[in-house]
Amino acid sequence: MFKQKNRLGVLSFLLVLTLILSACSSGKGEAGSVGKPTTLTFAYELPEAHPWGVGAAEFKKIVEEKTNGDIKIELYGNGSLAGSGREIQEGAKIGTIDIGISSTPMAQLNQYQDIFSLPYIFSSREEAWKVLDGPVGDRVGKKLSEHNLVHLAYWEDGFRQITNDKHPIDSLEDFKGLRIRVPESDVRIETFKSLGASPLPMAWSEVFTALQQGTIEGQENPLSVVSSSSFYDVQKYLTISNHVYSPATLFINQNKWDALSEEQQKIIIEAANAGRDINRKLNKEQDAEMVKDLEEKGMEVTVLEDVQPFREATKSVWDNVGKSIGGDAQEIIDEITSSQ
Repeated sequence: MFKQKNRLGVLSFLLVLTLILSACSSGKGEAGSVGKPTTLTFAYELPEAHPWGVGAAEFKKIVEEKTNGDIKIELYGNGSLAGSGREIQEGAKIGTIDIGISSTPMAQLNQYQDIFSLPYIFSSREEAWKVLDGPVGDRVGKKLSEHNLVHLAYWEDGFRQITNDKHPIDSLEDFKGLRIRVPESDVRIETFKSLGASPLPMAWSEVFTALQQGTIEGQENPLSVVSSSSFYDVQKYLTISNHVYSPATLFINQNKWDALSEEQQKIIIEAANAGRDINRKLNKEQDAEMVKDLEEKGMEVTVLEDVQPFREATKSVWDNVGKSIGGDAQEIIDEITSSQ
């Protein structure tokens, strides 16, 4: 009798212990710690050879190594999971995509990001990085929480340049009536209207074909995009205008973020910053080389030495952005300009 009771006691203890361990292992904030790993999808719209793709590969490597395989990153470049930045950020918002990068379209979710798209607000990469990686960038990034997204880091799209197949651009007069594709951004549309062009907002996935067919005559993008997207095949003229510096926001779905442990979140941030640094370094190193390469591929390059007339022409855009966003937008604009 005693032995039977003793056995029952041991079995009861083991059952309770199993239940306790089971409850602990299924608790929130321990994604991938027991059983099969957690898989996170990572989507971006540009080619894998682009600095975004190189940065994404580094992000994947760090996350998988430092979590000992508890988190797996599935990369979907070249628009294979969603064809545009807008689609990627909307997918991440509702949870059909876990991690994504988007540039100019982020302002459709977080209007404050239009501030970074003001023409000539940054005169150098280093100036932009100081703002983006500091309190102002953090302040703007945190506003994504209103849209079920967590801001991870500011990667780089880069300084935007202009291509077209009509004529060289070296004065305001050359913009007159030029049908130029711009991202779906009110600030970018107003910028090119103020320069005298006819801007046409268009999804990224449609741009090459539209240039090829003559639906549009030009477009504006960083050199890395001009090169990796083979725009030299359908555009003759390249203008180095540096009219806008475009950051690219790396973000994660809020629910997926909340399911990670604190240690896993730290690793994700570390990987996001490492990918950012590689992305920025490649863009900076490659810009000078790409101008030469694009010339060799047949493009005629014009450098705008005096941008003051273009600054003057786009002053109204600055006035309108602060007013249209409202809140503390003008305060943020003033903080950026006073730090330069």
